Amino acid sequence: MLYFRCQYQSLLNLLTFCVFLGVAAVCGCSEPENRNVLAPTSTVEITPNSISKEMVAELLANIEKNMFAAEMEVAPQVAAAPMAPMQRPPTIAEMMAALRLEFPGNVLDEDFTRIREIIESETYVDFLKRTYPQENQFRTFDAFWELASVDEEGYMEFLNTHFKPPLAEPTAEDVEVLHYMTLFHRNLNVRRYHDESIQVNDALLEMLINEPVYSWLKKRFSNANGGLNVLLWLKVFMYHDLWVKKMQEEDRKKIQAFFLERGAQKGFLRFALQEPVRLGYILKDFPNTQVFQRWVDGEFSKNGGQQGQRPENERQ
Repeated sequence: MLYFRCQYQSLLNLLTFCVFLGVAAVCGCSEPENRNVLAPTSTVEITPNSISKEMVAELLANIEKNMFAAEMEVAPQVAAAPMAPMQRPPTIAEMMAALRLEFPGNVLDEDFTRIREIIESETYVDFLKRTYPQENQFRTFDAFWELASVDEEGYMEFLNTHFKPPLAEPTAEDVEVLHYMTLFHRNLNVRRYHDESIQVNDALLEMLINEPVYSWLKKRFSNANGGLNVLLWLKVFMYHDLWVKKMQEEDRKKIQAFFLERGAQKGFLRFALQEPVRLGYILKDFPNTQVFQRWVDGEFSKNGGQQGQRPENERQ
């Protein structure tokens, strides 16, 4: 109401004047003796005969003119009002449609070329920023993955299982080293399947005698005599290896379900949207989609249930 009054003040003045004229006309017709009561002493006397058609026409013209001017004042304000930004993140279906339009053709090609193009696109990275606002310090997929792949809660749960009093409580340094070892073991489990030149024991020894693991071993597993608590180390190492293999098997089943439900192409794109951290592990560990597809199909564990070993008929 306040806005209406400000914009149409001249119109209200004219309407008030119309009412004034109407009252004056009625009073002039009904009570001739009082017709001058409402008239200001400094103005010309208004009588019924003085209200002509020309006066009314001029009054209506002024009203129309003022209404048009008021509308012109309002119109630019309405047109210039910005649209409210979309508050919600886009849905998976909306992102699927947008990415397939931007990147037509197969998503799952021979060497992961297309999916790498997709995850480095502005469309995909913006989706990550909206979906994972807590990880807001990234501009690329790799930068996002370095932040999001550190499962601090999961690592602390594992460490607390094995480092109980009187041992020192787990720290951020323990989480950092355990994450490094997890990345190493995941990659090694894939390489021992497809890389015939890999020597598993040599690779593990190389990890143990280099940083950051070597300093961590001396600090975390030293006993009262200054030696290495071998039993504790073997326990942690063995359970960590099993834990990593369990996570990889969960990843395999997860993506296999996407493929079975939607097909390899659509399933892989949806997997990239819903499981970006798992996708990062795949792109870092698998050399090509041929090895990746065989892993998804379960061939890593066909040889006596031992994941990470090639079937006998493939070694010949």
